[in-house]
Amino acid sequence: MNIFAFFLILIHILLCVFTFLGIRSGFLKVHKYMFFMVLCLPFWGFLALMFLHFEVLFKMDNTISVGVQKMELDSVLYKGMYVEESKNDDSLVAIEEALIVNSPKERREIIMDVLNDDPEEYVEFLRKAGNNEDPEVVHYAVTAMVEISKQNDFSLQKLGREYAKNPDDIAVLSRYCDFLWNVLDQKLLSGQVEIMNRNLYSDLVSKKLKANKSLEDYIRWFENEFSLENYTKAGEILLNADNLYGDYEEIILLKLKYYSQLKQANKIKELIKEIQSQRVFVSARVKEAIAFWKD
Repeated sequence: MNIFAFFLILIHILLCVFTFLGIRSGFLKVHKYMFFMVLCLPFWGFLALMFLHFEVLFKMDNTISVGVQKMELDSVLYKGMYVEESKNDDSLVAIEEALIVNSPKERREIIMDVLNDDPEEYVEFLRKAGNNEDPEVVHYAVTAMVEISKQNDFSLQKLGREYAKNPDDIAVLSRYCDFLWNVLDQKLLSGQVEIMNRNLYSDLVSKKLKANKSLEDYIRWFENEFSLENYTKAGEILLNADNLYGDYEEIILLKLKYYSQLKQANKIKELIKEIQSQRVFVSARVKEAIAFWKD
């Protein structure tokens, strides 16, 4: 029995090594995240990986190439699916809609394209795919999000150690602060873990702003405190940002958001009246916000 168990373990190790080298060399047409499936699911994980490999391989040779692209509409990032340029533009659909209207086969093709592209760029899509009716789509989406979370944890620990060694290095602080914000923005954290990291971000960004003023960092800090429901602190941040960047429309939008949350209708009316009295150019998104609150 011991010899048989040793034999099985040896085979599993060999399959893991083969998978690792095959993915790294490009021989296996699957994403690097699939290695962890093979590692955690002995034999069955490898069989599933080979199935995916041949499915992708045959799709590349015999069917249209389905890919993923990003589209920006009114400053909001949308995801799309496209086919080769020889196909009609009508083939372009929103990925979120494709998960609803397309067949199970097409839904799996979409999720595989995302996994073979860059899952970190499609976290919002993966979160929605995690609630899909197709169990296979859900499995791949959840697996990808778990792996993204693991990579985020590893990178945060590495940056945290680097920052602990160099607490006065602004470049190190900026990298740590910016990466932590990207992790928070993915919305994969929850509960006490999210609160702990948001409090850490507030500490980091406040220190960063003491060294270098930045509208982007003020906005992020405000949004972070807003998510923590620290409205008093968010108001203080907004006031400081207003003193430095009061002419920027981002500040106007933050004020409307802040006054709305605190149900300060008079403040909203005063702000709108002030903007209209200045007779300066404002963008479409500010006009829409003003029109919404006027109505």
